[in-house]
Amino acid sequence: MTTSAPESVLDVISELLVEKFEVPSEDVRGNAPMRDLLVDSLMIVEMAIAVHETLGIKVEEEELRAATLAEFAAAVDERLTDR
Repeated sequence: MTTSAPESVLDVISELLVEKFEVPSEDVRGNAPMRDLLVDSLMIVEMAIAVHETLGIKVEEEELRAATLAEFAAAVDERLTDR
């Protein structure tokens, strides 16, 4: 079975949210605002670091605050594709 790239980036970020940040998996939906999933600024900083370590993509904290999970995953995926 093959999955498309956006799904895999979304899966990676979703997995980070659930496993590293202990966000309940039922809350991890594409339309969920990242600022609601990452409830404090330390979590946002840690997520930016985790995405960089896991996927090699630098993200700004502002991006995390402004986007939904799906929007954020799409932006990260676009940067992966552009490399």
